[in-house]
Amino acid sequence: MTRRGVLALAGTTLLAGCNGLAELGNGAEPTIRAYDLPDIDPDEDRQPVVSESVPVEIAPDHFDAARNRVATLLAELPTPLGPEDIPNGHIRERLSDAASNATTELNDARDAPTELTALSSIQRARSEARYAAAGWAVANRGLSVEPFQREHRQAVSDARSVRDDYEYVGSDPVRAALVHSRIEDLLARVIDGQTPRAEENFLLHVAEWGETAESARAHLDDARHLDEQFTASLSAEVGTIEERLTEAAETLLADVRSRSSELPPEPTAEEWDLPDRVIGDLRQDADYGISRIDDANGPASAVIDANRRLTQFRALDRLQQRIDDGELSRPESAEAVREIRSTAYDAITAALAEGPAPELTRTVVTSAAWRVANADWELAQHEGEVAVSHLDPSVVDYVIATAIAREASAVSRQTVEILENA
Repeated sequence: MTRRGVLALAGTTLLAGCNGLAELGNGAEPTIRAYDLPDIDPDEDRQPVVSESVPVEIAPDHFDAARNRVATLLAELPTPLGPEDIPNGHIRERLSDAASNATTELNDARDAPTELTALSSIQRARSEARYAAAGWAVANRGLSVEPFQREHRQAVSDARSVRDDYEYVGSDPVRAALVHSRIEDLLARVIDGQTPRAEENFLLHVAEWGETAESARAHLDDARHLDEQFTASLSAEVGTIEERLTEAAETLLADVRSRSSELPPEPTAEEWDLPDRVIGDLRQDADYGISRIDDANGPASAVIDANRRLTQFRALDRLQQRIDDGELSRPESAEAVREIRSTAYDAITAALAEGPAPELTRTVVTSAAWRVANADWELAQHEGEVAVSHLDPSVVDYVIATAIAREASAVSRQTVEILENA
């Protein structure tokens, strides 16, 4: 144990009025008072400090149409649903919760930090509202499941047609990759999305099909809108950029395959101390993803995914070097935990201010920001005296997020060069 750890434990002992130092001599683990940890509201809905975005304007009337769709669906329900409407309390609660969730998602969309996150919230609002409306239609009018299944099949068919005829227009390869990847992913959500399994309760089964059909329509609507808005933002004579995206994706994925073959072995169960957990967690993330363009939703998605994974590989190297140099160990004071957390936030903010393509960097840093948000939530759950090892989940996320953020802009710079030279 470091001198700082002993002093921190001594302070904890005096404040708590217990004999922690004596226990330390007997091999007990040092503790930190939860009160001294970063002040995080355990009831607050944690949101990442950086949110996803897309470099194309989403028209206000598109948002209005989606909000009106939610309002129309919710208007079909009696408010509130009572026992006289649906006698089964469990079913009534499920439909009421869905309607409430739809309203919450609409409110979240109004306060969303980016247009893309607002779009995602409204997608969820539409799905939840349709779940409630479809379930009520069964109870009120005896509606069957077939109309929703037909609607879903039509949405899938339309999405396939859009994908088959899709043109990768663009002049700036970085912006084109960012926009086209979002469209590819939206279409894939429609085409490859799972359909409901049979439920014991017929009403809930139909409600799930209503949700599935609406989700497919929402994602398809948004894919079409992004495509239209992006195309409208380009000059009339702009050409296709598909070959450039494909060539860049192949180059990046070749690097991914090479780095994947050099990954360190996973730590054994007996070795899982804090440094091993850091390496194990990030190694698992870096090893998860596509390795060939045929496995991607399209060439643009392949570029974005490869950029993300290459950043993780470099972050892995950075962390391994820290471990080899003896610079990464379990924090033993609240002050050290606060410093690790603050460093993660600073690294994420700094990453977006560096390099030639902050929007490309954002696609990587967003995942790091979610790690930090998750770490904050975990940290806020602790009460009383906390053994320092119990803080490992949060510390691991802070440390990994910092390493990813510090490598993100450099990897994005290389990806930009590959796109421009393809």
